[in-house]
Amino acid sequence: MPTSFLSRSVFVIALALIVAAAVFLGMNYLNKSSSNNARSLIGGPFSLVTHTGKAVTEKDFEGKYMLIYFGYTFCPDVCPTSLTLLSDAMDIVEAKDPELAGLVVPVFITVDPERDTVSALKDYVGHFYPTMVGLTGSLEQVSAAAKSYKVFYQKAEAEESSDYLMDHSSITYLMGPDGVYVKHYSHGTNGEVMAASLLEILKK
Repeated sequence: MPTSFLSRSVFVIALALIVAAAVFLGMNYLNKSSSNNARSLIGGPFSLVTHTGKAVTEKDFEGKYMLIYFGYTFCPDVCPTSLTLLSDAMDIVEAKDPELAGLVVPVFITVDPERDTVSALKDYVGHFYPTMVGLTGSLEQVSAAAKSYKVFYQKAEAEESSDYLMDHSSITYLMGPDGVYVKHYSHGTNGEVMAASLLEILKK
């Protein structure tokens, strides 16, 4: 068996284990935190740029719920799966109550700003929910936002290629109109389950 094939196989397996560990550790952290701790520890100020090129901060979303997911456009499967489920949930909420759906802004924040330019994000978010907002920025801006939301991410480089993947936690956060943490959804949460939860929260 060629050495290059073995190297790629080992890399892919190792990457899968790292991503699984990141997801587990992220969820374990959140699940161990009390609701009050999570409300105070998760979220905070950010300064980023939308997929339309507009500079924004968290204050631009005041008065709306934010359904936030951190990922990247080159993500092979985890991100598309999570964003599809998020979009499915929003479709269900919209079908049941368009007014309530209008209170929620789905937000996709890249952890790979080196490749995820404004134009790249514009193309990407267009495949998901119509009102989804893509956010990017400088390495420092993205790092600060991820730190505020306790998001793990790091670059995973293959030795024989300039291409790379990103290891990252896969959690969807629901933030309230005041910017305070409300709830989180683990990777793979069914769209119907998420929609039911959102409707219950939005109706309060």
